[in-house]
Amino acid sequence: MKILVLSDSHSRMLDIDFNKYDYVFHCGDFGSSKSDLMRNNNTYYVCGNCDFGNNKEVFININNKNIFMTHGDLYHVKSHMNSLIYKAIELKSNICLFGHTHELTLFERDNILFINPGAYIDGYYAIIDDNKISFYRYNNLIKEYNYKWWFFWLRFHYLRYYNLIFLIHQ
Repeated sequence: MKILVLSDSHSRMLDIDFNKYDYVFHCGDFGSSKSDLMRNNNTYYVCGNCDFGNNKEVFININNKNIFMTHGDLYHVKSHMNSLIYKAIELKSNICLFGHTHELTLFERDNILFINPGAYIDGYYAIIDDNKISFYRYNNLIKEYNYKWWFFWLRFHYLRYYNLIFLIHQ
């Protein structure tokens, strides 16, 4: 599975071959580049603070992974991540995609992977596949993180099992 993650294109033409990806996610502030997004059937998008529309959040399950996407402005991600983290936990997300800050971001909290691909208007985007998360700028690889989804799932369930045993033995 290969997922393209974009954000903050601010009307920059999306000169990407969407057919190379199983899914495309745009985290908002697309401007007039929304028509480029509509070329792909497996595209999900949210409206950002510079867009017109009420579609502010998407929650979808793909291959048993709960994906929560928002632009980030509603959760004040430019000043802190707490509100976004709490919302992702509340929704029982595995992955949280967001934008708004124009900064590449990748971190894990409470077994949730948080990804901000950076601003496409500046050439940034991310690709998630089964083994890694890659960040690009103008089609040049910047950083790549190996990430085994099956290990993440196994570790999460092991921790749940371990906590259950710990509670029983207290």
